[in-house]
This record gives sequence, structure tokens and C-alpha cells, in this order.
Amino acid sequence: MINILILEDDPIISLDIKAIIDDMDGFNSFIASNITDALKIAHKYILHIVLADIQIKGLIDGIDTAKTLQQLYHCQVIFLTSFNDEQTLQRACDLETSGYILKPFREDELITSSLKLCSLKLNYLKKSIDVGSGYIYDIKHQQLFLNGEHIILSAKEQQLFLLLLNNRGKIVPLSYIDEVIWFDSSVTDSTRRQLLHRLRSKLEKLDFEVVKYSGYRLNF
Repeated sequence: MINILILEDDPIISLDIKAIIDDMDGFNSFIASNITDALKIAHKYILHIVLADIQIKGLIDGIDTAKTLQQLYHCQVIFLTSFNDEQTLQRACDLETSGYILKPFREDELITSSLKLCSLKLNYLKKSIDVGSGYIYDIKHQQLFLNGEHIILSAKEQQLFLLLLNNRGKIVPLSYIDEVIWFDSSVTDSTRRQLLHRLRSKLEKLDFEVVKYSGYRLNF
């Protein structure tokens, strides 16, 4: 079953798209109108494709929400857009997207064909990441293994690990970590440090670095 997140703040459009997807064999869909709802769904289900409206309401638009989901969960992204602004479209192009659908769309086939093509692409994508030191991350099942043994991570431990893994060698700012992991609540320095401590204790062979007053980094 291919799980699809519809990221759209217009309820009429999102329900229309959901009805189209729900008529397709092998596809399941969820609706979110902002990054908070999107992350809640992503934390609960394995998402494969994000169908995202570029311009959603809130502090974070559809492009940055899709970018966060892609970094955390390796989702494929298809943008829905009525934009012709070059700067906005360039931001969207900077992501590794699987396609664009221009609004308003009048044919259901635009949705179904785009999703089918995207689902076929999933079969040819890298299935795992060699983290090093014996660790392998299974992208499809979102699980981490050490020499074949499953390492159990909590939801927040896995989110921090993936943020650092997907930005390996780079400092991930504390503000961005807080925004993604504690999207629905405030967080203290102590809570954040405890999360990193638990992750380090489970993944002792990896080099996690604290960059003072700045962020965290997973070194090569």
C-alpha cells in the first residue's frame, strides 16, 4: 500500500483529491493543512508520497514543509501550484521533486497518472543507507540495523538521527531541530540534550558532535 499525504489548506480541493486517490487500487491517503498536522501524520504512518500545495497558510509554506518531510522520511514530492513566480518555483525546483501539477486541474487523470508514475519510481530508489560502522538504515521500513540487528529508536530519537544523517557533516541548528521534533510544544535545553544523550548511548559507534551554542552534527 502506497501512503500519500495531501498537503493542502483548501478543504474542498483536499477532499476532491482524496476521493480521487481513494478510488485507486493500492493507494491510501491522509490530509494535512499545515506542517504540524503533516508531522503528526508522518510520525504515525510510513509516508511514500507527499502531494503538496506550494502556498499553504501558516509560518511554513508547502515547499519548506515538503523539504522537512523529505529530509526526515525520504518521501517523494509532487507539487500542486498555480504559481508562476520565478523565485517561488526555483525554491521548489531546489528540492528533488517527482513532478508538478498546475492548478486548477480539471482532469482526474492528472492526479492518477502522476501518482502512478511516482509510485513506479519508488521501486527504483535506493532501499537503504549505509551509515557506516556496521549501521544500515532501511528507508522503506524506516528502521535502523547494526550488523543485522534491529536498533529500536523512539520517534524523537529517530527524527533527530535522520535530521543529522541527512545533513551529515553539517551543523543542524538547534532552532531547526526544535521546530521539527517539538513542533507542537516548547522545549528546554535540558530536554534536547537528554534526547541526544539517549541517541548516543544507542548508537555508540557514531560520532555525534555538540557545536556549542549552535547545533549538532553527525561526523563522517
